[in-house]
Amino acid sequence: MQTTAEIALVKNNLAEEIKELGADKLLQCNQCAKCAATCPLVLAGFPFFNKRIIQAILIGARETLLNDISIWACQSCNRCTDLCPRNVNPYEVILATRRMAVREYALPALAVEGIRSLYDVGHAVYLSESGNPRRKLGLPEKPPTTLSFSNALREVQAIMRKTVLADLGIIPMEESANF
Repeated sequence: MQTTAEIALVKNNLAEEIKELGADKLLQCNQCAKCAATCPLVLAGFPFFNKRIIQAILIGARETLLNDISIWACQSCNRCTDLCPRNVNPYEVILATRRMAVREYALPALAVEGIRSLYDVGHAVYLSESGNPRRKLGLPEKPPTTLSFSNALREVQAIMRKTVLADLGIIPMEESANF
């Protein structure tokens, strides 16, 4: 006997596409909602969270997913994956949905800003210049991450330039002369 998810797949190439993008156990989901019970997005009031994202995929609601920021709000806590009794790995479903969105150029402005920041300074979030709280605490002004090591930042930038991000115009195609 076919599951509801398997029947939906027959009529829905979105589910097949998401499976091919890494969510290979998508159809094992039986919508038990254990993932939703632990999801921070539910508490934050996002309209789509792991369970509802899977529902949207199964009914082929591509535009709904691409036009909603919920897939980008996932905090990568993996609580959903830890609790899933069917080993669906809802977090991987989120990542596969993000991959589809990138492929279709459906990135929200905040995601683009975070990518540019990662490329520019090695952090997805720009560090605040106002008041420099690190200095107030007696810490080095730059954290001991990519930002402090120009060679490491150049390596990150070189890797990022080899991705579709440069083709999309999100980051420069050529190395900057700033170093």
